Amino acid sequence: MLSFKIRHAFLLACLMSISVVNASSFDCASAASPTEKTICTDSYISSLDEKLGVLWPQTLAKVADPKALKADQRQWLKQRNQCSADVSCLRRQYLMRLKALEFMTRPFNWDATWQLIPWGVSSAVEVKTKRIDATHIAFDISGVAGANSGDMDGIATFDGAEAHYAQDNCSLKFSAFNGLLDVAQDGADPTCGGGMGIYYGGRYVASGQSLSIDYDLLSLGVARTEQENQLLHTLLKDDYRTLLQNSGAMVTSDTSRDVPDAQVDEFWLRGLADTNAGIMMRAPGSRLWLILLVFDEQRKSRARYYTNVPEWKKRVPEALLAWHKRIAGDETLPLDLMP
Repeated sequence: MLSFKIRHAFLLACLMSISVVNASSFDCASAASPTEKTICTDSYISSLDEKLGVLWPQTLAKVADPKALKADQRQWLKQRNQCSADVSCLRRQYLMRLKALEFMTRPFNWDATWQLIPWGVSSAVEVKTKRIDATHIAFDISGVAGANSGDMDGIATFDGAEAHYAQDNCSLKFSAFNGLLDVAQDGADPTCGGGMGIYYGGRYVASGQSLSIDYDLLSLGVARTEQENQLLHTLLKDDYRTLLQNSGAMVTSDTSRDVPDAQVDEFWLRGLADTNAGIMMRAPGSRLWLILLVFDEQRKSRARYYTNVPEWKKRVPEALLAWHKRIAGDETLPLDLMP
């Protein structure tokens, strides 16, 4: 199987090995690179790798251009290996690749609606293409990223198997790849009609509905370990999804003087570089403190404070209080102490 090591005597190796390794599409007993070792020691990534190992030969046997897919798989493996031991990066790479393979065997048609395979949970781009004649296609693009949106339309001209569009400082290239559509963008977000964070480049699948990928806080790099991810699930309950939807860029700020061994990270709302979404502080011993901005039933902003440290349930660390005061400004911003 291209790009995968052949698994041999895996069960016997597991029984004989002192350490336990997880199943994967290659022999974990011979894992050498940081990427392979991480795949073998992370049960979730290993399960994704196993799915990919099953789906790959099925897809290769059905696509219109197997040679192109083999080359694409080699390129994907290079991108995957650049993740090294970064668990969040590896999770995203596998989830996106599985979604691409799922749609790749469908017949390609320029008259279609396409959905971007997203890197996160709060961004989406839809492209509608329609062939006008032998040398042109019309396109209509709309996208969102958090609170921002963007759109553009135009006529692209074929040059061989690709269609090109250029106006002012924005250019787009549309390429058919088996059953998928690849879009390459050259030009900044606003130049191509999008707000901040709106980028049209990427790989698209033919679908009338936006894609949903099973991302979590670990795959987005917010949680650092599976244990921390589970702690956040338990602590935040329904607000786990709130943090998942709103956590964009993370900026590490000063520590809190009353918890000197902690690290503080601020989250910025996706699509808006100057709007905070929350703040999280973590300390050794799996201790967590968070404040999230939410909307109440009247669509008014308020803040919710969470911690898994019993002695801090009724009081808020200095760094988080300072953040709340800064975000509130001259306005009233209620702070709810959550159980």
